[in-house]
Amino acid sequence: MIGRWSVEKVNVEFDEHIATPEMIRQYGEMEKDNIIEITQDSTLFFISEGDTLKGRCSIIGSQLLWDGKPFGHYENGRIQTESSTPMGKIIVTYSR
Repeated sequence: MIGRWSVEKVNVEFDEHIATPEMIRQYGEMEKDNIIEITQDSTLFFISEGDTLKGRCSIIGSQLLWDGKPFGHYENGRIQTESSTPMGKIIVTYSR
């Protein structure tokens, strides 16, 4: 898991009655530049739009935890995160 993870795929599942196709496209584009970096000392950096967040990571089964809270899943050599918004959810798949 150590290393730099880049976005492989973004799936935006928004309610089409709330979000326009343009909004869905914009959210997807914003997510594409995200980076996850995991260091040997179990530090996880989440880099998004010029902002860098830092925390401790661990893994239990396939669940990836960040500062003890669910962050995503690690399966088949990929990390997948899921974010909920009032409009729907965004699923991002990262690979090295």
